[in-house]
Amino acid sequence: MASNVYDVIVVGAGLSGLQAALDIQQAGLKCLVLEARDRVGGKTLSLRSNISGQAVLKSELGAAWINDTNQSSMWKLAQELGLNTYQQNIIGDVVVQDTDGSLIKFQYGDVPKYPSVEDTASCIAIRDLVHEASVSQSPSIFLDGPHRQYLDTISFETYLREAKVTAKGFATAQVWTHAMVGCDPSEVSALYFLEYCAAGGGLMTMRGDGKHGGQYLRVREGTSAFAEGMAQKLIAGSLKLQSPVVSITQAASNGSVSVTTRSADTRTFQARRVIISVPTPVYKTIAFSPQLPPAKTAVTNRTRYGFYTKYNVTFRRPFWLDKNHCGLAQSFIGPISVIRDTSLDDGKTYCLTCFMGGKFGRKWAAQDAEGKKRSVLKQVADIFADGTDISDLFVEAFESPWMEEEYSGWGCPCPVTPPGVLAEAWDAMCAPFGNLHFVGTELSRVWRGYMEGAVRSGSSGAAETLLGLKATNPKL
Repeated sequence: MASNVYDVIVVGAGLSGLQAALDIQQAGLKCLVLEARDRVGGKTLSLRSNISGQAVLKSELGAAWINDTNQSSMWKLAQELGLNTYQQNIIGDVVVQDTDGSLIKFQYGDVPKYPSVEDTASCIAIRDLVHEASVSQSPSIFLDGPHRQYLDTISFETYLREAKVTAKGFATAQVWTHAMVGCDPSEVSALYFLEYCAAGGGLMTMRGDGKHGGQYLRVREGTSAFAEGMAQKLIAGSLKLQSPVVSITQAASNGSVSVTTRSADTRTFQARRVIISVPTPVYKTIAFSPQLPPAKTAVTNRTRYGFYTKYNVTFRRPFWLDKNHCGLAQSFIGPISVIRDTSLDDGKTYCLTCFMGGKFGRKWAAQDAEGKKRSVLKQVADIFADGTDISDLFVEAFESPWMEEEYSGWGCPCPVTPPGVLAEAWDAMCAPFGNLHFVGTELSRVWRGYMEGAVRSGSSGAAETLLGLKATNPKL
């Protein structure tokens, strides 16, 4: 077999692509991974500093948490790679910044008590309604039927209005969409948001920072260590970085696929099957021949990111602990929608991760770098330090790059769909096309948008690819 001819080519070296490649390699087939960036990992990105020759985690700009129960693939991978984990801090008070700037404090696991009993009841009711809709099996949100069709005709905002939430209940739900998918409730279909929650085991599980929750365990070595460790398992020479794919051509005569990259020198590789492991908005940057089917193009052209940025701020000391805050907060006025304590477990690196999403995030992003920092420090001080000046405690800040990053599709964490797309188009979005297969966390029905979803999708795509190869060559 010629050196540039492969059984399978994987486009993209994020977690889904790397997992697919490892499964293909495990099956004894020749596999090539093409990655546009100069690194592996996709939307995992750990900032590290060198101390005494050792890489020490400073901050997570992408995916940051796993758990050891319902994220079994990531937990298994952590064990295989010898990575160390520690728990997200939930000891102390959580804070809600209300619409008038006042603060409501409560213990993690409890609920905020607003001045209006009606508001408190509305927040609990909408939480329970969304959670139940996302975990119910009668009918399941994933099961085709009139309920699924209807939920896709309305926005999540309309869903909330139909539930007759109070303004406080609406603001609570808006925090969820801002922090989870970077959207205002009006920008995403009710079906998409409920299905997104269902993929993670329900709203309460996805929002949870304790055992079983989506934000339970941190990784001491940084989440980039997952992809780096996976890449180490690939056969030498089977990963090519800085090789953005510009065209994919399926030959009508023999079904072979040509993949052309743009790098220092343009190269074309041949394969029997290709696995596409890039976000759907990135499909537009690749020239497919023949063109992708209209059903697939119609939906992928309508998937879109909200506005979602992580702004990580490090401080000289964890002043939020002084008043028994656990570092978790949510705001109804922004610019930050959610704050989490992401201090390292080294006893000297103290960090708050600020999630900027939706309309709050877009307004914040219109400022220059100094304005962004100043507005964040003011809000953090208002929430955790009684409004006192904390600028002398500031060390540095890191802003996630995804909104400006072509190979992520100019966004994070996961493309969403507006009303009228998902119910009719899910199968088309996931379906193979000829000898092309499609994977990625957004195509997973388990922990969509998370590392777990990426790895599971990669394995499913590899299995589908292997079945296709065996159908054409039973000896494989």
